[in-house]
Amino acid sequence: MRLILCYLILLYSGNLFAQFAIINDNDGFANIRSEARKGNNISDKLDNGFLVYGFQPEDNWIGIDYTKNNKDLGGYVYKDRIKFLSEFTKIPLSKETAAKVTFKKDNFNIVTESKKFDPKTAKITYSKDKSYIQKINGKEIWGADGNTPKIAYKSITVVMGDKTIEVPASAFDDLFEPNFFSTQINYNKKEDILYICSSNSDGAGGYEVVWVIENGKYKERKTARGF
Repeated sequence: MRLILCYLILLYSGNLFAQFAIINDNDGFANIRSEARKGNNISDKLDNGFLVYGFQPEDNWIGIDYTKNNKDLGGYVYKDRIKFLSEFTKIPLSKETAAKVTFKKDNFNIVTESKKFDPKTAKITYSKDKSYIQKINGKEIWGADGNTPKIAYKSITVVMGDKTIEVPASAFDDLFEPNFFSTQINYNKKEDILYICSSNSDGAGGYEVVWVIENGKYKERKTARGF
């Protein structure tokens, strides 16, 4: 019990500032800089709504990681040029069991389920010396840190009014060891975008994930190694 409590404290403290955010600038885009200062150091430009992973502020700057054109990139953005997903309307937890959580608010009903990982039903690729797992079903894995996963996602179902959206299995079949207690759901009413976020880990292979539902359709998933 003490180990679990310590893990929760570390997880929470490590994510006080580290979390997903979107670019949110009056100009419609934000300059990304290679250093936490103004000058001849603009490395990129990101449009409003672009998902980034923001870390602890350094004075007036926030370090970010993001993926663009299938490349993992990083830089700094001025602190008032982004908006953290946690600032949007929260969809609260309604019911929780070991393998299923339900979130409800107004016309929203979001259900996330997990299942035991069955290695007999998966194609597992090991390292040359057989000491760790490299891939499962041809994909690099998140959350297992080279070990055989114990828990996998089973389904993510979103009901918005009369619309039911099933997040495709391809958006979570490489993600393991989900921590339902850390799942947070926020809704951007102005843009009609739902964000489903979670901090997951087996104790070593920690990662952050966010699924995006936009205008009643599944749009994308982003992952980050936040802790």
